[in-house]
Amino acid sequence: MPLPHLDDRAFQPTEGADVIASDISEPIDNVAYAHATSDDLAETARLVEGLGRRILVRNADVRSSDALDAVVAEGLETFKKIDVVVANAGIYTQAPFWEMDEKMWDDVQDVNLKGIWRTMKAVVPHMIERKAGSIVLTSSVNGVIGNPNAAHYAASKHGVLGLMRSAAQSLGPKGVRVNSVAPALSTRR
Repeated sequence: MPLPHLDDRAFQPTEGADVIASDISEPIDNVAYAHATSDDLAETARLVEGLGRRILVRNADVRSSDALDAVVAEGLETFKKIDVVVANAGIYTQAPFWEMDEKMWDDVQDVNLKGIWRTMKAVVPHMIERKAGSIVLTSSVNGVIGNPNAAHYAASKHGVLGLMRSAAQSLGPKGVRVNSVAPALSTRR
């Protein structure tokens, strides 16, 4: 059943989805935990194909507009349309803000905030043209309450919420929804 506020002709949801998946498989400076790998993307492809759906997998860095533009162009060529975007890029590092160097601050802002913006920028013209689409941005509970040992991360996630609100105001009249989720770490076991 179509979403109530979208034109039925512009948006025809079906059971299941074809997927465009992109991720970076190279390490980012200052990030101490393991990154996703090409093997992780291959496993995602295997799982999606196992459900009888198609998937386009590309290694792309959200710090590059050119890389994201190329993925979106290839996705449109392959699938003819993009209905939903989940902009989920994010990295996390910790240090008191007065002890961070600019590289640590900039790495987090470039991935967490500018990467989300670049992703939206790559796909929004297509959605405006179709007068349909849904964009979901991943923020964080730290985008609402802050984080005493990761001010750069909290600032980036606050920025995602501001971007979401502004984009929703701009794109809503054009038939494109923009929402955000703000997950938190669970302390329950």
